[in-house]
Amino acid sequence: MKRLVHGLIVAAVACVLVFCAGCGQTGVGAMSAASSAGASMGALAVGENSVDIILSGGSGRATVESPAKLVVAEDGSMTLTVVWSSSNYDKMVVDGVEYLPVNESGNSTFEIPVATLDEDLAVQAETTAMSQPHMIDYVISFGADGEAAESEVGDSPTTVQVANFHNTDLGNGMKPTSSLPLQYATCFTVDYYEGGYKLLCLSDGQRYLTVPEGANVPDGLASDITVIQQPIGDVYLVASDTMCLIDALDALDIVTVSGISKDNWHVDAAIDAMDSGAITYGGKYNTPDYELLLGKGVRLAIESTMINHTPDVREKLIELGIPVFAEMSSYESEPLGRTEWVKCYGAMLDREEEAQALFDEQVAQVSGVDSTPTGKTVAFFYINSNGNAVVRKPGDYITKMIDQAGGTYVFDELSEAQDSMSSVTLEMERFYAMAKDADIIIYNASIDASVDNLDALVRKNTLLSDFAAVKNGNVWSTDQNMYQQMMQTGRIIADFNTVITGSDAETTYVFKLE
Repeated sequence: MKRLVHGLIVAAVACVLVFCAGCGQTGVGAMSAASSAGASMGALAVGENSVDIILSGGSGRATVESPAKLVVAEDGSMTLTVVWSSSNYDKMVVDGVEYLPVNESGNSTFEIPVATLDEDLAVQAETTAMSQPHMIDYVISFGADGEAAESEVGDSPTTVQVANFHNTDLGNGMKPTSSLPLQYATCFTVDYYEGGYKLLCLSDGQRYLTVPEGANVPDGLASDITVIQQPIGDVYLVASDTMCLIDALDALDIVTVSGISKDNWHVDAAIDAMDSGAITYGGKYNTPDYELLLGKGVRLAIESTMINHTPDVREKLIELGIPVFAEMSSYESEPLGRTEWVKCYGAMLDREEEAQALFDEQVAQVSGVDSTPTGKTVAFFYINSNGNAVVRKPGDYITKMIDQAGGTYVFDELSEAQDSMSSVTLEMERFYAMAKDADIIIYNASIDASVDNLDALVRKNTLLSDFAAVKNGNVWSTDQNMYQQMMQTGRIIADFNTVITGSDAETTYVFKLE
């Protein structure tokens, strides 16, 4: 079996196991598909390549352009451009992460991360061609007629050890006087130096030095350190998860330009700021309006790691004098680890006390939840357009929330090795065998919002009427925006606990299906 990969110089197949000392994980699974530097792949030419792709799934009527553009970054991460046969697709979901079209007219076009060319890529795409939006499952295969790729040279994996990212050496002899204490986060550190300087180290190796207002940049800084001048302000904010953290710190006024359109924000204060003109839309991460950014006097870009897939954009921002801070909160494996990133922004904004208080509030909420195992089993899933059940992979942060709420995830015994995916698709027969006796059902409305009552659920598949939770009326659904509420981790776990224990407490991010 052999895939046809056009325009590529195939020298070897490198299966890179990355050790992230700070994140405490090894292997490709330690990094998401969004930026898995060194993920298993053929040794492709850095830059733009062309690959044959084949789309399967759905009704069979939709197609995608092939060959497709594949951009390989210097760190080995890959970005695939998917051009659909219609303009009716308004988002794609890869490994639980939503991606929006990169074009405003013509056939829907997306740029999505690809971890490897050696395996098929499961994606979802939402179409607006029907009476209401529908999320449809597809599979993208690489190569002619779906044939698998073969290595032309060697099969031995290569192991790369990445040094501990916590590097306090500024290169000029300055020594830290203290460090920011962290409880759960493992993908950033903050160290303090005399004169009010702060060094932020991220688990991808990036380092940033904040320079106090009125102070000079220290001489002799190491060349890999990016300088961020305080006070922080005139920010171009592209990392969507970060908005709730900045809003919680009462610092929304530092953001003047958004890389997310108003319709795609779920933070009320951000929507209000865009309505009032305090925040202006300045283009997506890969197509920023440079003229607007300069006109607004932008002094810092806060990006998600997707910026690593467009190195030319990152370089252009830096060339224009706009430092790029690519945050790593999505790499945290613990729910409260993601929330603890509020301390990172608290340090940048000289609001450490406020950040600590906000984080402590979330910790207190989680601590206040009785995590004693109840023996209650929980099925968390949604039904895709093909009638299959899509469940979260064991060890996913959602399943950890269920555990912390006193429940037992019914799919904990799944053995599928899908390191680059956060979900597993099960045929209904297997799903039925594993979940029919589950005490509680929580339907994942963040992907499929079409289920708003029990009848709608059973219409997905009549087998669901035999489930114990359906018969007992113990079926719940998530709020559509639950995944975007990083500063509500404690509240979400408390909601899960309410569901699992049968408490009559009011819930915020889940509701019962009647």
